[in-house]
Amino acid sequence: MQALIFDHDGTLVDSERHHFEVWRQILASFGVSFCETEYIREHNGVPTPQNAAALITRHNLDIDIDSLCERKNTAFAEFASRTPSPLLPTVLETLKLARKQGHKMAIATGADTRDVMRSVKAHALTPLFDAIATRSDVKHGKPAPDVYLLACERLQIRPHRAVAFEDTHTGVAAAKAAGLYCIAIPNHYSIHQDLSRADARCDTLADALTLATTRAR
Repeated sequence: MQALIFDHDGTLVDSERHHFEVWRQILASFGVSFCETEYIREHNGVPTPQNAAALITRHNLDIDIDSLCERKNTAFAEFASRTPSPLLPTVLETLKLARKQGHKMAIATGADTRDVMRSVKAHALTPLFDAIATRSDVKHGKPAPDVYLLACERLQIRPHRAVAFEDTHTGVAAAKAAGLYCIAIPNHYSIHQDLSRADARCDTLADALTLATTRAR
């Protein structure tokens, strides 16, 4: 193992409840009641353009995809600037331990650069990562492998020498398509997703790091 590559939303930060709340408020402006169950079942871990398209179709919204994406991205940026998504349990100590152990580290995320950099800055994580690859940097977002391949390129390592940490079916699919060993760490929003393509499954990021480093020996 030469590198550790982390998803952002739902793996490092507890942001999914914020994404749900923003979508709920936007849909309420169209007179649509949007419940957490629907978000968990259909939208958690899915890139914004795909979610926008699905919501327009399902709820017959009078808006185009690009405009709905812009509304969502703007609303989320405003929300996150007031209330940054908190780090998930064990994340900070695990990242610091991984850095102390000398691993190359990157973020590979389906979020856009603006949102990720705001989060990284809010939690003072910048010194812990050697590279960051976001949805803004690639042509195709997750479940396509592009963002993981870019992260590996920026770390100057081959994908099969890296371990990915993911929380959703979409993220696991992207990591495996890129050729990485993938450890799934489900959360409240992704616990019922099919994560069977992952090579392993852990309850916390700390447990996942232990597994990754043990595997590398």
